[in-house]
Amino acid sequence: MACGGNSCFYGFGLSLLILGFVIDVIGVASPYWILGEAGGEKAYVGLWQICSSGSIDTHSVTECIDVAEVPDWLKAVRGFGILGIILLLIAVLGAFFRICLKERAWVLVLAIVLSFMAAICIVISVSVFGEKFHEIVKDSSIFTFHFAFVFCILSTIITGIAGIFLIVEVAKRSSYTSINGR
Repeated sequence: MACGGNSCFYGFGLSLLILGFVIDVIGVASPYWILGEAGGEKAYVGLWQICSSGSIDTHSVTECIDVAEVPDWLKAVRGFGILGIILLLIAVLGAFFRICLKERAWVLVLAIVLSFMAAICIVISVSVFGEKFHEIVKDSSIFTFHFAFVFCILSTIITGIAGIFLIVEVAKRSSYTSINGR
């Protein structure tokens, strides 16, 4: 046993949950889901803002504006993205409470369920956005997915792996205790 009475599976799972949460927050919040480049001009599209950058003479200019008219599918992408963040936050807090409540296995089980629910919400968010990609950009030859989109995908993978590590922790503990901790 390591990690204060918990196995290293718990430590890895908690660390990956925190990493998945941070990466998902960065991914959902940043305006870099799509990048378009043409003739020295760049355009970045995110869930909340659209940014453009270029150069006038020798000065670099960047301007961001909020998305004015939000279509229903983008509202769904935003909603599932935020729901994924909230569920991940609660999963991280639940996993932290496991340190204090060693005798309560249900806290860790709750963190596992919430981590997988968060991963599903993030997958829905990314899938809907990816499906609508060609509607957003008419000329897909100059537009590509950018790092924030990839961060959300990575967050899903990391969160799923964290859930698996936490499942192993519960399985190891349940071999010598019941789900009630007795």
